Amino acid sequence: MEDDTDSQPTLESVETSPTPVASDIGSRSEHRSKSTRGPDSTSEMSWGDDPDLGMTEDDPDLDLAADDPDFGEAGDPTPSLTSAKSKRTPSQKGSARLSRRSLTDIEREADEMRNILITQYGLDISDDVECDVSESESESDEGREVDYDTDLDMDMDKWLNAEQLRLKDDLSGERRYVAACDAIGVTPATYFVKHIADHEVGMRFHGLGPQGAKAMCVPLKTNSKIEKLDLEGNWIDEAGCGSLAEMLRDNIYITELILSENKIGCAGALSMCEILMKNDTVVKLDLSGNDIKDSAAENICQMLKKNTSLRHLYLSHNHFEEEGALHFKEALSYNESLETLDLSWNRFRTRGAIYIAEGVQENYGLRILNFSMNGLGLAGAEAMGKALKVNRTLLDLDISFNRIPEEGAGHMAVGLQVNDVLQSLKISSNPLGSDGSLALLVAVDRNDCSCLKYLELLNVWVMDSFIELKEKLEKDRNLMVVYGGLKKKLLKLTALRGVEWERWLANNPMTKIKNYIRDTGYRLIDLFRDFDKDGNMSITKQEFHIGIQSAGIVMTKEQVDELVKKLDKDGNGEVDYGELMEGDREYRQALRAAAAKKKVMVESGGMSEDGDDSASSRVPSVIRMLISERDSASSSESGKS
Repeated sequence: MEDDTDSQPTLESVETSPTPVASDIGSRSEHRSKSTRGPDSTSEMSWGDDPDLGMTEDDPDLDLAADDPDFGEAGDPTPSLTSAKSKRTPSQKGSARLSRRSLTDIEREADEMRNILITQYGLDISDDVECDVSESESESDEGREVDYDTDLDMDMDKWLNAEQLRLKDDLSGERRYVAACDAIGVTPATYFVKHIADHEVGMRFHGLGPQGAKAMCVPLKTNSKIEKLDLEGNWIDEAGCGSLAEMLRDNIYITELILSENKIGCAGALSMCEILMKNDTVVKLDLSGNDIKDSAAENICQMLKKNTSLRHLYLSHNHFEEEGALHFKEALSYNESLETLDLSWNRFRTRGAIYIAEGVQENYGLRILNFSMNGLGLAGAEAMGKALKVNRTLLDLDISFNRIPEEGAGHMAVGLQVNDVLQSLKISSNPLGSDGSLALLVAVDRNDCSCLKYLELLNVWVMDSFIELKEKLEKDRNLMVVYGGLKKKLLKLTALRGVEWERWLANNPMTKIKNYIRDTGYRLIDLFRDFDKDGNMSITKQEFHIGIQSAGIVMTKEQVDELVKKLDKDGNGEVDYGELMEGDREYRQALRAAAAKKKVMVESGGMSEDGDDSASSRVPSVIRMLISERDSASSSESGKS
């Protein structure tokens, strides 16, 4: 007990010592070894021989302890073996004791650990795993080996091809799209990823480009959700269109494909036509604004001959001309499944327009035709009027912006007079004149079987007679008419008949000015300078009155005011030289038109040579076209009977 108390370190020695004193630790170890051996044992046992420590004299930790300069007591150059015990870590000491434990204890602790994992963590440990611990295991840490059972069942193909299997199980195609974007080197479109499982995907003006379209085609080949794909304005050009065409070889779900404003050109159109000869699921195709020219028209028409599933085709804002129109005529004569055809804003002109009209005349399936901005002209309007007389399937016709004159409106009215299927006619922004617009309404009124429900005449001015007939048809036929506006009742040379227009001509203020210039040998610029007293190249109303009186021209104050009002185009109260010249030009044009109309009326018997007009002369010429057409049709029917 004396040794026991002497060996205990004091608080002062712990605080003053920089490190724990190894001799104290060694003394405790010596005391423990003595108590283990018993009081009768007189020989001192080395700590290296202690079986509880599990270390021998040749343990490598002894060498490490010998090399440590801080090992042992301060001032003792010889390292103490007993002080090495303090350098042993709990893990080393515990592992040494573990080697002395029996197999029964290890199995008991394993069962306890298994029960803890099952009860507390819900983990099921299989009983197949065996732990084989040999009793002859070496006491040295370096020589000790443990055998583990690693005979696991593993599918090497599944492990090596995990990424491919993950992409194969991608039903929506999202992962394949991202992988394709990474392989091609483009940024995935977030909108496409979010809506890849929708029925409609609208990606207008997303800046995809040809590579972006190519990446999209990878998941689209097997996508069964998307039915409508809108890629307008993505500049995919011919390469992107080729990728989409290849995609359509495998995809059987997309029914509507919109590729307008993508600059696919003729090459892209050819690749699309090639696949549509075999594809029977696409019913709507939009290739508008793609710089497609006549060289691709033949392939498009060949596709229309073979494809019977395509219902709606849009080819507006391209560069088709007369040669292309000839191919479209052939396609329209052959195809009976196409319902909508948009050829607006192309370059067919008059001859090409005639070809299209002839194709419509022979077609028996087309429902909607948009042929605006193509330069029909008079000859084209006549051909279209003949088509309306024969065609029995066309429901909607748009021929706006086609330079159709008043006489052309008469030919269209002749077709409307017998057509019984057309429901909508758009003929806006054409120089039809008030008589031409009236002729169209008269034709509808004369046709008791007409189905026309909408007539569009935007930017076309009408007269009071048109308004009266429009109100009647709206009430009786439920016809909706849209027009530009009501033309004011202004006296014009073209509106006067016989001696009336000659009397008006003699009293016209502009006629009196023209007679004064002719009699005096003046030019119009000379008269303008005489009236312009201040020389600012502009004549006020007061200067006009003074100039007329000074020149001796016989005109009333009201006539001078009317002349200034008519010449003042900008409404600033003054007449400049340009406005005076414009008024003179209009006067001469009206004079020539009145003379030509008088000549026609005289030749047709509507007016005598002395200028007297009959009642028939008051009927516009286009209306007389309807009357004569109806009379000839009646006579032919009576002849057959």
